[in-house]
Amino acid sequence: MTKTYINIDGDVRDASSLKIPADRTFRGAWTFNGDVVEIDMAKARDIHKDNLRAERAPRLEALDVDYMKALEAGSGAAEIAAKKKTLRDITADAKIANAADADALKALDLATLLGE
Repeated sequence: MTKTYINIDGDVRDASSLKIPADRTFRGAWTFNGDVVEIDMAKARDIHKDNLRAERAPRLEALDVDYMKALEAGSGAAEIAAKKKTLRDITADAKIANAADADALKALDLATLLGE
């Protein structure tokens, strides 16, 4: 029979003796607390912000093209610049800092934060 181990920052433990979160979204934020694997919310927030940055990247790229077209046309650049700023500032949204647990944090995807 094969054993499964959990390695968190070099601390390796037999998974069969641990209570492990079912959702691995924030696997990089796991910490040991006795026989329970918990989610370090500060680390989870950092992971979530990185995920939001990756999710917003294609939108920012598309807006860059639209911005250049607006500059050439002589109108609309300010509105596009405002949209880009909103996307860049999304990782500073207070909802992320105020998320009580990993499920609440995970629910804050880009569309939700933008009110789409």
